[in-house]
Amino acid sequence: MEPRHLRIGRRRIWMLSGACFLVLGPIGYFVGGWIPLAALTVALLAATSFSHWKATSWLAPAVATGQRESRRDVATFCVVIAVSGYAQPPARPAPSAQDLAALRLEAYRAAADDDLSEDLRGLAADALADADAAYAEDTPVAWRAARASAERLAHAAQEGNPYVRQLLIQWVDGNPAADH
Repeated sequence: MEPRHLRIGRRRIWMLSGACFLVLGPIGYFVGGWIPLAALTVALLAATSFSHWKATSWLAPAVATGQRESRRDVATFCVVIAVSGYAQPPARPAPSAQDLAALRLEAYRAAADDDLSEDLRGLAADALADADAAYAEDTPVAWRAARASAERLAHAAQEGNPYVRQLLIQWVDGNPAADH
């Protein structure tokens, strides 16, 4: 775990303790005077110190889970963009063989990412197979099938994942090719 995450977590522990004292301190003082205020101060200080000391053991799994989910979201976004780009008919003038090979390689690389779920990996493989068939046949029917497979992948990637959905919406809105 990065020291930055630990520092931020510990800072939040102390801020939460301070907020509890600011809310409960005046209540304790008005209810019973200085003794409840002193007891609250000691209890909050002890609990906060213990939480500060044990933060590494409970914060590390939470940070690792967050980083794993973030990697999965990024991999999902990348595979949708790469496969969707490869599943489009080439623009005129036609791209060079090297550009097309690079586009295909990037799409296959994104589809093979370890952070992708098995469902998305299967949908990406189907979309890539349809795109390869469309490049081989070069007919409107084949291109429609390739785009439909890429759209199924995009819809599956967005399902239940608002972060990926927002990224895809921003990408489509900012993509000049989406106007055509």
